[in-house]
This record gives sequence, structure tokens and C-alpha cells, in this order.
Amino acid sequence: MATIFKVSYVVAGEQHPGAILNTETRPRRGDHVRLGARDFVVEEVIDLIPPRGDFHYVHATVRPSNDAH
Repeated sequence: MATIFKVSYVVAGEQHPGAILNTETRPRRGDHVRLGARDFVVEEVIDLIPPRGDFHYVHATVRPSNDAH
């Protein structure tokens, strides 16, 4: 079985609900991700708990991709 990353995406500074998504690659700072109809850029990635078998639990803070940073 492939490694699965369960990623909790939180949008900084907005009322956006974020999302919890499964992916086969760990998000990294600077990655672009689509949540619903909008695009975001990953700002920070933190492991939530140690991996459990093939599952990794990760938190990612994102900002809208059109923000100037």
C-alpha cells in the first residue's frame, strides 16, 4: 500500500472552512493546492502526530495564491 498523507488545510486570515484531504505526497512550503474553486499556496507544514502505518497526519496553513508575499 502507498503512503497516504491526511492533510488538514487551514486558510490563514479568512473565514474559508479549509479542508481535510488525502494525498500520496506530503505538501511542502510553496506548493499550490486547490480547495473547492480556489487556489492556495502552502505557507507552513507541521506533522500532527507520528505516522500510523502507512498514514501520516499533517497540518498545512495556506494563503490565497493571489496574495502578494
